[in-house]
Amino acid sequence: MHGPLSASLNDTPASIAEARQGNRRSLRSLRVLKVLCITVPLVIFTAFAAYRHHQIHREAEIRLDRALRVAHEHALRVLDTNETMLGHIVELVQGNDDAALRSRHDALQTQLGNLIRNKPQIRAVWIIDAQGRPLLSTRYPAGPPDIDLSDRPAFQWHQRNGRGLYFSELQTGRATHERFFDMSRGLFGPDGRFIGTVAVSLDPEYFTRLHADLSDDEPGLAITMFRGDGAVLTRWPMTEAAPGRMSAQSPVLSRVLKGEVAGTLRGVSSLDQRDRVILFRKLGDYPIYIGSGRELSAVNAEWAEEIGVIAAFSIVPVLGLLFAAYVASRRTREALAAAERLRDESMARRQVEEALLQAQKLEALGRLTGGVAHDFNNALMVISGNLHLMRMKHPGVGGRFIDAMGRAVDSATKLTRQLLAFSRRQALVPETIALQARLPALRDLLAPILGSSVSLEIEVDPGTHPITVDTAELELAVINLAVNAKDAIAERGTFRLVARNMRGDGVGENARGRVVIEASDTGTGIDRAVLAKVFEPFFTTKPIGRGTGLGLSQVDALCRRAGGIASVESTPGQGTTVRMLFPAAAALPEERVALDPSFDRQVERSVLLVEDDDEVAAVIAPVLEQLGCRVRRVNAGAAALAWLQNHPDSADMVLTDVIMPGEIDGLALARHVKSDYPDLDVLLMTGYAEQMDTISRLGFDILPKPFSPDALADALQRLGKTSA
Repeated sequence: MHGPLSASLNDTPASIAEARQGNRRSLRSLRVLKVLCITVPLVIFTAFAAYRHHQIHREAEIRLDRALRVAHEHALRVLDTNETMLGHIVELVQGNDDAALRSRHDALQTQLGNLIRNKPQIRAVWIIDAQGRPLLSTRYPAGPPDIDLSDRPAFQWHQRNGRGLYFSELQTGRATHERFFDMSRGLFGPDGRFIGTVAVSLDPEYFTRLHADLSDDEPGLAITMFRGDGAVLTRWPMTEAAPGRMSAQSPVLSRVLKGEVAGTLRGVSSLDQRDRVILFRKLGDYPIYIGSGRELSAVNAEWAEEIGVIAAFSIVPVLGLLFAAYVASRRTREALAAAERLRDESMARRQVEEALLQAQKLEALGRLTGGVAHDFNNALMVISGNLHLMRMKHPGVGGRFIDAMGRAVDSATKLTRQLLAFSRRQALVPETIALQARLPALRDLLAPILGSSVSLEIEVDPGTHPITVDTAELELAVINLAVNAKDAIAERGTFRLVARNMRGDGVGENARGRVVIEASDTGTGIDRAVLAKVFEPFFTTKPIGRGTGLGLSQVDALCRRAGGIASVESTPGQGTTVRMLFPAAAALPEERVALDPSFDRQVERSVLLVEDDDEVAAVIAPVLEQLGCRVRRVNAGAAALAWLQNHPDSADMVLTDVIMPGEIDGLALARHVKSDYPDLDVLLMTGYAEQMDTISRLGFDILPKPFSPDALADALQRLGKTSA
């Protein structure tokens, strides 16, 4: 045996020298490990950033193509309908001279009105004589105005024996002053003589309304419909300064003029000078094209935002790895020194020491997790509190962005709770919830996990009773079941989540008064030989690298902690159903209204705020004042006791943090207050997860950080009722 501990079995000079050489190799390896803790994540992050850059651009093209297909199909269907209707109108008026058309004015007006009914894309139908004077218009039932339209390009084109379908440029009506473009056909007598035109005036806003709806799903989307010569017919978003015609050198029109009917490109638009990724396609056989585009800067900003978030969340694990490597290096040095001093110990003794070392590392990691949670929750407290104050002081400024930050704080709080609950460092916070609202809200969370190949169905019986459970653990359990379903479904399938009251028939009377949540999939199923082991920790049927074996064990633990049970049924080749059975709660808690900048809840208490963190205190104090409280703040437990001794009747409650510097922390302060000032209410607040159970067992009220202004108000009112 060779290595850093082998000298204890053979203490000859040669063996000791060999052991020391092995020690040096081990230390070099640990130094290399510390370097790898930085370089490997950096290389992976760089490669992932490059991959996501390409993927996000590709996804943008796919979304643009989807929007273009919708707009293309819609426009083509409209133009086909209009062309058919135009041909029908030509048949109605063909062979009639101007006098005959005037004599049939009322009948034709009725027929044309029926033709364009329920066709919002049409502004009007016009019949124009050979001199360019309107004979009939659906816009003017009593008769069209006497205007000269002979200078219109469409009329002149047909007058020059243009017998096909003509699309005009975007025009402004001389009588109505409305924007429109025409689809028109010429009228010719039996001798081939030009006798007039029939035109259908289309509303460009009809198309832009659809394009605006498409942009709601794809922010920054621009859609343009244009003629083959570059004349713009419709555009979204509409800009007053944009020209009405594309430049012949523009990226899109230059390719259209070469005869291309569809394409994908990147370039600067000649309409607004924005650098975009652009897709275009011709509308059937019509000389009309439609294009969709999105600014490259917006796509790159989307990529930068995603990479920035990943980088922000990645730095903590990297630092954790580096710290773990440092701890391992230091502990290894200590172990090597001990091995040289204790060469005569047996292998069994060394194995016990190594096991103890591992236990110490795990304990240190657990304590580190709790400490990080405390600091992180304090930071979230500052952020969420300042967001509330911003809403209160500036209710009309940046609402969308403030709401987004608020949702991010809520997500970070929930993520911290989930991680700490999984590592058993978070005290569970059971609450009574209505599954009718909670389960459907998970759709947005589960859909990305399942992907497009797995359809998601969520069904909650309206009469389902509420249950009492830790919501973070429930969400984690549903996510674990969704991940299992995704892995079990080979190609396409369904993941179904159903909640209902448990029926007594067929399952025993002990099931009455319970609620069941069933998660079923149409995957490959589980072999009966291993079905009984699926709830065991670290047991998994997935390939190496695909599963940890902790998903279903977490589901089983959730049910047991809530007073229920979990079961699984599976048929190989048909799918799996996991049932989570919970006791039904008596009723939902009284609904609370969330605080907002205009809330008027008043508790009117005199509060001594004890908080060593200035930034945290700076957000708690204004909220207390907003609730009608008189606030005095000190930064340490000793300072609080001194203030109470000098002002014994100036406060009726103490709101204190738990972790504070000095000999008197928050818990010691609470004990002093209860002993010396029994009439004072005490409310402790902490972001340190492991302290919650201890404080609760001692009989003190506790407010977990980060907390909302609403939760603070509830706690103050609850204490007020108790003391009363």
